[in-house]
Amino acid sequence: MNILNDFLKKWFDLSKNTHLNKPYIVHAEECRKLTKELLRIYNYPQELESFAILLCDLHDIGKLLPKWSVNVRRRDRPLHAIEGAELLLNNKTINICSLNPHYNDVLMYAIMTHHSSLLTPLKLKDDIEKAEKRPQRNFDRYYKSRELCNKINKLIRDVEKQRRCDLADLIGIVKMADILSAKGVHCDEVLAQYHWPQGLEDKLKDCISKRAYKKRGTFDEFKFKKQMDIASLKERNIVVAAPTGWGKTALALARIVFIKPIKVFYILPTITAIKDFYDTFTETIDEKYIGEYFYFADVELLGKGDAEEEHLLDIYRYFIPKIIITTIDQLLLTTLQIGKYHLRRFNLKNSLIILDEFHLLTPQMIASLRAFLKSLSKYYNVSYLFMSATPSPVYINLLEEALPGLKTIILTEEYEHLKRHKMNIVDQHIEEFITEKGDLLTKKSTLILVNTVKKAQQLYDVLKEDLGDTRKITLIHGDFAYKDRTEKEREINNTEILISTQVAEVSLDISFDLLITELAPIPSLIQRFGRVNRYGGTPTEFNVYICKPESYEPYGSTLINHACKELHKLKSESEIKGESAYVDESFWSYEEIYREDVKNLESKILRRIDEDFYNFFSLQIDEYKILEMLGREETWLSLPKIYLNNCYILLEKLKNINGYKERKHIYAQIKKHLVPASRSDIKKAEWNDELNLPIIENYSRDLGVIRYFRN
Repeated sequence: MNILNDFLKKWFDLSKNTHLNKPYIVHAEECRKLTKELLRIYNYPQELESFAILLCDLHDIGKLLPKWSVNVRRRDRPLHAIEGAELLLNNKTINICSLNPHYNDVLMYAIMTHHSSLLTPLKLKDDIEKAEKRPQRNFDRYYKSRELCNKINKLIRDVEKQRRCDLADLIGIVKMADILSAKGVHCDEVLAQYHWPQGLEDKLKDCISKRAYKKRGTFDEFKFKKQMDIASLKERNIVVAAPTGWGKTALALARIVFIKPIKVFYILPTITAIKDFYDTFTETIDEKYIGEYFYFADVELLGKGDAEEEHLLDIYRYFIPKIIITTIDQLLLTTLQIGKYHLRRFNLKNSLIILDEFHLLTPQMIASLRAFLKSLSKYYNVSYLFMSATPSPVYINLLEEALPGLKTIILTEEYEHLKRHKMNIVDQHIEEFITEKGDLLTKKSTLILVNTVKKAQQLYDVLKEDLGDTRKITLIHGDFAYKDRTEKEREINNTEILISTQVAEVSLDISFDLLITELAPIPSLIQRFGRVNRYGGTPTEFNVYICKPESYEPYGSTLINHACKELHKLKSESEIKGESAYVDESFWSYEEIYREDVKNLESKILRRIDEDFYNFFSLQIDEYKILEMLGREETWLSLPKIYLNNCYILLEKLKNINGYKERKHIYAQIKKHLVPASRSDIKKAEWNDELNLPIIENYSRDLGVIRYFRN
């Protein structure tokens, strides 16, 4: 303890345990040590350091009150955050700290909210009302807390934006330090993630060359030089368009090594891709510097029941690892600071954000990203690398508007010399074609890509019956329970026929001999082509068959009709120009309809932020609502009935367990059985009060949520 040491010692017993086997004085010192070092790394002003250190010392002061005890059940303890703030609000001793009077108020506010989000006063008002209903509470004692909320809301309005961001980040840093200290995570382990290990440059070429030999049997020195030239560009923000299989992952690794940002955020479109990239990156960089975080990360880690894995989850969820591989949802929730995301937003400072396959972002996501780029990106000093094999000219233009100086590199010459795909446009539905040309499937490794889960299940059912045990057939799509999907993913590299929906289009380093696909929007088709003959030369016979779709789902008539109109042009130009035809801007002309939608939503987001709460650039909206706002399909987690007994057994275990850690492990085991269900699935589901979940019957381990029913 420091400034307030004498004051606290005079009134309180600082050896009192405020966490299991940890005295107040030890906990505060651990928070202080981590916080001070992070403030130094990020070069925060001295006056803000004083604020942060005071918050380290005082955030848990409510636990020093006689009525609070670590040995009392959580629900029976006083709300120490509010109690501590009330104590200090009634005591003028705090003024000895010579803190800016405005920061005094923010400090009290931070103490009061350190177990909730910064999106108060509404949330804090709820906490106060709960406190008032507890035994021996007096309504009048919380008047000052309400008063402080209103005061802060008015006060921060006049603080310039950089300082608002700094204050929110400092509160996040202290709270993260608080959590890690409480969990027993050592300060040095965390701080190691804010420095780069030695020898990365020497290791880079060796790892890239080994990976090239593994995938292609050769190492291309000319390509490696081009990757290094792009990676070492002085421009902070770059868009790179390169063919599928060219080596964008190697480029990203090189960019990381040249820039050496404090943190790297590698944004991928699917969970499958995240897990695949984690394995790739650990070939170059020690896995202790790499974390993966997504909605089911707790299932991935805690489901193993290993204490070390639980420890990693705490590290991953706060974006502590040097390199975090995550989804666009997690990035945007953090930039818009929904709920408690201020605990990790500070990690964006001086970072490199890599958005792979950025053409897949919805217009709503582009709008949200622009809101961050225009409003806060300069304060966080972020660098960007956008990559795609099929770059959207409209998206590039929208990003250029928000990021002046953005450098766009389209490697046209790399596309030109590639002719890996010999297309045949088939005037048949995909099932008719497969029935007629079934002999193709017995000779070559085949990827069958369709537009809907229903069609994928139908084809899987037909081929399982026709081919029996003669071929290894795998079905994968987004409507599997997490445990079943994980098993399917393990089969991908060894299967002979993979039937899939759009989930196999991107960021998977897989290659098949043959592709049979339904017509889809041109960019989606080009991504699908990238999964066939990925490392080969020019084929002498057809290796891509494009069949008529049975419906416009899920793309809609505008996109499918546009693809139908442009398809023959794509085929003929690719025969002449090679894969440089794939970056023809005319194939993206339909995206002009999104331009105004993006700008309108961006304005709405910024206006909503300013109207909701002025102080910490936060968007006050339910997390599920914002996912809908970002263009995600409306789904609800549900439990397949076939797993009901499994979850009842786990639920019974919960009744006999009081420990938080043990309960988390069991919840993770329950969660792995859950599946995203549509509105129509939920309408037919039965609600289970014990599990607090809808139970669906139309599910099988082999098919997922059943959309196809055989006549």
